[in-house]
Amino acid sequence: MSLDISVSFRPWKDGKQMAKLGLDGTLDTATAPQLEKQLASVFEGPTQILVFDLGKLSFLSSGGVRVILTARKRVIERNGSCMMSKLQPRIEKTFEIIKALDGLQLFKDDEALDAFLAVLQKPAAA
Repeated sequence: MSLDISVSFRPWKDGKQMAKLGLDGTLDTATAPQLEKQLASVFEGPTQILVFDLGKLSFLSSGGVRVILTARKRVIERNGSCMMSKLQPRIEKTFEIIKALDGLQLFKDDEALDAFLAVLQKPAAA
């Protein structure tokens, strides 16, 4: 199987950035190193928000879960957040089974994600 990864960046607060990774295909032991390599380059920059778009992910193995959770830990160490959007039911079930959803933020689509991010970026009321 194969994995296609698309990466886009958006400015975030205080010179930081948000990275969105779209995963298309299978994330398993064979393709996990490909995602690890991509994440290494994402973390070379000032990424503080990490979003995994899993709408086109057809399969997720324990190797893939490990890579996602490692990335989550790394972004949290930067005082950031890790989010997932567009999870297919079977992928969401995988996270539920391993109890990995605790602390992860999930969004049904880009509009819900953008609404949440807009609230986070609003300046505090004076």
